[in-house]
Amino acid sequence: MSLTRRPRALLGRLNPGQRRWGGAGVVAGLVLASVLISLTAGDPSLLSGKPAFPADCGGPDRLTVATGADITAGSFRRDLIEEWNRTHTTQVTLVEVAERTDEERAEMAGRARLGSCAYDVLSVDVAWTAEFARSGYLLPYPLDPQKAGLFVDNVLKTGQVDGVQYAVPFVTDVPLLFHRRDLPVPTTTEQLWKYAAANGGYAVQLGDYEGGTVNLLEAVLSAGGRVTDGDRVVLDEGVNGERTREALARWRALLENGTLARGAENFSKQDTFNAFRDGFLARGPKDSAEESSLQAFRDEEAAYMRNWPFAFHRLATDRSMYDGHRRLRFGMAALPGAGILGGFNLAISARSDNPEKARMLIDFLTGHQAQARLFACSGYPPVLESVYEEYRRDPRTCDQLSVSPGTETGFSGRTDCTPGTRANPSTGAAIAAAGPPGEDPEITALMLQELAGKIHQALCKAELRPQYSYYSAFSEVFRGCARAVVNGDLPARELDLARFADALRAARRGRAPEGAAGSLAHCGKPERRPG
Repeated sequence: MSLTRRPRALLGRLNPGQRRWGGAGVVAGLVLASVLISLTAGDPSLLSGKPAFPADCGGPDRLTVATGADITAGSFRRDLIEEWNRTHTTQVTLVEVAERTDEERAEMAGRARLGSCAYDVLSVDVAWTAEFARSGYLLPYPLDPQKAGLFVDNVLKTGQVDGVQYAVPFVTDVPLLFHRRDLPVPTTTEQLWKYAAANGGYAVQLGDYEGGTVNLLEAVLSAGGRVTDGDRVVLDEGVNGERTREALARWRALLENGTLARGAENFSKQDTFNAFRDGFLARGPKDSAEESSLQAFRDEEAAYMRNWPFAFHRLATDRSMYDGHRRLRFGMAALPGAGILGGFNLAISARSDNPEKARMLIDFLTGHQAQARLFACSGYPPVLESVYEEYRRDPRTCDQLSVSPGTETGFSGRTDCTPGTRANPSTGAAIAAAGPPGEDPEITALMLQELAGKIHQALCKAELRPQYSYYSAFSEVFRGCARAVVNGDLPARELDLARFADALRAARRGRAPEGAAGSLAHCGKPERRPG
């Protein structure tokens, strides 16, 4: 039987600044010291050079998987680990290291720097893959062309660094637009602002964490600006600067006039969920990942919501999200404008004692059966083209898959992102019945067909985040300046584009911005003088 552990106390000893700058070049020395202090509390042997971790980490019949908290409905990921343990002599322990992705990265990176063999398989956010690979934390994961061809193309690329495959996609993610069923569906950002202003607002995530970075990057891209181009920072080149300034100023105005849901400046994705749905279910903890926007949507404080696909299962299994005719109160659509690709890849730790068994486990978790069941039972967006093709042609529910799991290879056809591929049309999931009156609602095959089609359509046009070794530092600098404008701490006209761009270039190389710690001088905001 698998064991799920959550060593969050390790991160609780780090202040937010230490957690955020966990991977940044020259700053890494300071953060490593913080991590060492945190991890060696009560065990000075680490500082003496003697390994405190067991010499037999892992071993021939043990594997440990490090991952973040599971916020999906059903938590079917654990069921797959249990299934593996019932059918294999090598037993797997799933360790949920943190609820927030920033803290998860800091814990994994901290242990990797110490040479820990505590984890065999790492569930690595797509934004960290370059950092972990170039730092020597991961083993290469070569794939033959036939195996590689099974994955959604741009999703597979998130595991590639410098032309080498280091990680295999496990769960992909792409934003969707959730909307009240009786409201118009916008196809442009201008329509979205208009409809949201007239119907209760738009719930997004602008909190000081990686999700805030993603939302703000999407805002800039949707306005026709670019922050990066490959390895280059291009914020201060051509029209990019002014379009960035205009996009942030627009979002500031939307926050002030109430078009963006109340509290969005501090929302995480779970906050967004709560904001969307508040009043139908009890409000969740404010610091849980991505909850408040969902709360606003379910409370009808927000008529539209930008969130990840996990929200569908959470909403569709809530009885209060149905009307008197057992029809869903909400629908889904592609997000107007740009979307940023998210998700997690599975990689083998360079310190694993059992890399061969670790690869067998990863192949199991990324196989067709596992991916189809993760999608149907918990809402994890699949990484295999064959799963999307199966749900286009023959959608099945979680219960149906459990009874008749299908084949490992799935359908031979592909619904890929090549030009000319037609997106899956709406199947009417918004009005699908969800079980007899009085019983808890069930997600139907038609609902899953609609969800799979919307996800695949969004994946085909989603953009990747920059593949920087010090992406976390880059993300913090970008988010700091962008949030300062949106929150009203820095007028958009005073945003110093040249200094901002130079700070981003320094951050991507692991150097902290010039000026006092915590200041926004690199954004154009004057530092306060003592006295």
